[in-house]
Amino acid sequence: MASNLNSEFNYKYQVIGCTPWEKLKTLQGFLVGRKRAAVLEKCADLKYKAKLAEYKHLLTVPALPHILLNLEAEILELESHLDDQKHAFELNREEIKILENLIAELYEICEPTRIAGYSDDQMFEANANLEFTVNVGRELQSEIIANGRPSPAKLLNAMSNPQTLEMLKLVGLVPESTVLLEDNTLLLALKNKENLLEKPTDPLLNLNN
Repeated sequence: MASNLNSEFNYKYQVIGCTPWEKLKTLQGFLVGRKRAAVLEKCADLKYKAKLAEYKHLLTVPALPHILLNLEAEILELESHLDDQKHAFELNREEIKILENLIAELYEICEPTRIAGYSDDQMFEANANLEFTVNVGRELQSEIIANGRPSPAKLLNAMSNPQTLEMLKLVGLVPESTVLLEDNTLLLALKNKENLLEKPTDPLLNLNN
């Protein structure tokens, strides 16, 4: 028996997206898929009618028996799941309504945050940094709740984006004193060390010169 691809609850709470813009992007993708599936209802009906028309035509001409039998078998196979197929397309139409309503709700939330002149695609890109930060923050939070501390792997992931690290400091998920170690930091430290070795500042080090 046919069943929904997703329930309204799943579309609302379980799909990919920690931020409204990312969730909007995900639901738009689902809506495209469901609308494509809706078009297949007409295609399936046309194919079934074509098989019936072909069979009726072959009955009026001297067609070989095995051709008629094969075609009759194909028609019976199609008819065996017509009811289930009809139910599936009805469920698909309901899912389209659910998705359109949820997308309309998300637009009400997203529109006040839209950058002037930006399209949806441009906003999805502009929102990527915030989406990453909220997603990583939730992963850190879940690990702290479950284990009392975040895992090194999740912290390393958070440190891959300096802006994410700073935002996580603000909400208290990462200590404020944390300094992100970067390649330029190391190079600067090495350069300072070389300068100190080349030009000693302690007068006692110059006694042998």
